[in-house]
Amino acid sequence: MAERLRKIGVFVAGGPAAGINGVVKGIVQEADNAGIPVIGYLDGAHGLVHNRLVHLTRQMVEDVHILGGSLLGTSRYRIDEERGELRRLVANLAAEGVEALVSIGGEGTLQLAERLRQAEVPIVHVPKTIDNDIAGVEQTFGFDTAVFEASRMLTAIKLDAEASGLWFVVEIMGRYTGHLALEAGLAAGCTRVLIPEEGAIRVEELASLVDSRARCGRDWGVILAAESASFGQGYITRYGRLGGVADQVAAGLERGCKEAGVECRLRTSNLGYFLRCAAPTGFDRSYAAKLGLGAARFIMDPARSGQMVTIVDDQLVGVPTEQVAGVRKPVELSGVRYQALRAVTDYESARADLVEQRRARSGAASALGWLRRHADAGTAESLAMRLGIPVETLLEVLQELQHRDAAPGAAPGGGNPP
Repeated sequence: MAERLRKIGVFVAGGPAAGINGVVKGIVQEADNAGIPVIGYLDGAHGLVHNRLVHLTRQMVEDVHILGGSLLGTSRYRIDEERGELRRLVANLAAEGVEALVSIGGEGTLQLAERLRQAEVPIVHVPKTIDNDIAGVEQTFGFDTAVFEASRMLTAIKLDAEASGLWFVVEIMGRYTGHLALEAGLAAGCTRVLIPEEGAIRVEELASLVDSRARCGRDWGVILAAESASFGQGYITRYGRLGGVADQVAAGLERGCKEAGVECRLRTSNLGYFLRCAAPTGFDRSYAAKLGLGAARFIMDPARSGQMVTIVDDQLVGVPTEQVAGVRKPVELSGVRYQALRAVTDYESARADLVEQRRARSGAASALGWLRRHADAGTAESLAMRLGIPVETLLEVLQELQHRDAAPGAAPGGGNPP
């Protein structure tokens, strides 16, 4: 039987996500059940290198699972091996008596966990990101909360768009995948969702969407763009980070609508950082507790070192970090999630309504063509009375059809009776 660990260390790195505190609490609870103290390192890898730590007690974690943010802080601090920071980190762990680490973070932190594993630091990783882009796990904690918050805000924007007759182009996070945009757009019923997995954004298609909805009396809509969606010429960035796609889509759409002679009143919005530190949903609270339990159990089992904690069919499952570090999980375009999104998109674009309008117009033209050729003055007067319009108006319509048929190259009016 393996000897009991003296101390466990835990740190959080990367961007915030709802549920971090719940994972930390779950680790502390299960470690405490086994009589093992837990050290929390502050501000990610920076705390590991500079030995900034706190002893996590029962009182500290009592109700933290209901809170957003991170009890331990977080950072994107990069360990500089050339300056000896990795050796310094290992020495700090030994001096404090910390014999194993739990890392909590996204794709970048997963790569750091793999580096520490290669440096022979016993480590277990808990996948965390609102982007849901980590390979080897169906869903990361924090994603459900981000989708909930985003869909809530998008629903309000959609109601504003409908009430005001506006088109909104909204930008949302997600890094280099469209998971967050897809799920939030699906939940809110956005008119169109742009994700990088679909390829380059086509402004002419968006202008056609605006036109088709306008023809059906819908002069509004919401276009949701993942921050990594692009026009096929590289990612759009601002201040050295992904960002700015909503403004560029809106500018391109404004030009496209003007060229097509389509009226479109545009606004832009960015959901931004509102999604990362919201109070976790019930799902993320429960999920975080289970992942915390799993992380503690894995780190106490030497055979589990170097694994990422996941849950499959209500069972804890470990995935070797070396298999998934640096691997990005894209949206599967053949999956039901994307197919459901496309169904909503087609419905919101009012294509079926437009087809029905064209069918009705075609039928009306055929009927009026037959009437022009076969009805006498008495029939026209009777029909005008039944329609509630002056007979002169009906005759003007018939006259217009006659001129249209007489134009060079014009197809004659339908010859079948209505």
